[in-house]
Amino acid sequence: MGRQTTAGALLAEDQERSAAQQVNRRWVAEAGGQVVGIAHLFFFAFNSPGFLSAHVMVAPEQRGWGMGGALWQTIQTESGRLGASNLSTGVSDTDADSLAWAARRGFVQHLHRFSSSLDLTAFDETRFQADSERAVAQGITFTDMAGADETTLDRYLNFVADRLTETPDLAGHPRWPLAQVREILRLNSDPRPEWLVLARGPDGEWLGLTAMVLVFGGHVAYNELTAVHPSARVRGLALLLKLEAIRRARAAAIGTMRTNNHSQNAPMLAVNKRLGFVALPGQFQLHRRGV
Repeated sequence: MGRQTTAGALLAEDQERSAAQQVNRRWVAEAGGQVVGIAHLFFFAFNSPGFLSAHVMVAPEQRGWGMGGALWQTIQTESGRLGASNLSTGVSDTDADSLAWAARRGFVQHLHRFSSSLDLTAFDETRFQADSERAVAQGITFTDMAGADETTLDRYLNFVADRLTETPDLAGHPRWPLAQVREILRLNSDPRPEWLVLARGPDGEWLGLTAMVLVFGGHVAYNELTAVHPSARVRGLALLLKLEAIRRARAAAIGTMRTNNHSQNAPMLAVNKRLGFVALPGQFQLHRRGV
């Protein structure tokens, strides 16, 4: 993005983060000189306030010997030292064994997120010609942050932060600081301003956005967020925004688009289905209060 900043500004961004937001601890278990287990305690922006994420992974052939329990104990000890009493973890909705393991340690289901994938190489945009014509009739135009000045970019980041508070994932959560928004959009590591898309009305009003980042070694476009301002809903804008994201990903020769959605986000799940996204194994987010 050609961002210009100063040491003081970077320090100020760091100070926006709480101590919990800077937690990132990893441990490994070894056997025969090989890593066979991993524990990870870290801050995850989509967690409920006051929760840290805890992940334990053990090689299948090493399970049943207490290694997972030992790694879990390490996480509990470190959580206690940090004063972090609430933990969250994610488990595939097809992994009954891991769900049972987590349940035995006091985790209960908090929410369910669905993953889905779209084959961009086979996508037929002509099926949505009427939708595209509707956008033109409404005077809707699409632009992006390529070449945007800092004032416009900051407005876009604030627009993202406001829309995030309206999603099922983050409703009721504190509004994200702009440093956190920049992080999920990878503006400081892999900026793609042409993938930060804005829908504008005929009078220049900001109606909605869609934002993508590149994942899986540059082979997949991940749709971080597609959202519409409350005043512009029930106009089919979410579909139009996703279509614009698809066009841009295909123009970059990307073959696959992925996204995740809260199970309660029925409108966006319906948009994905109409576009042809295929359901993948989802994930349960589990909570454990108190360590």
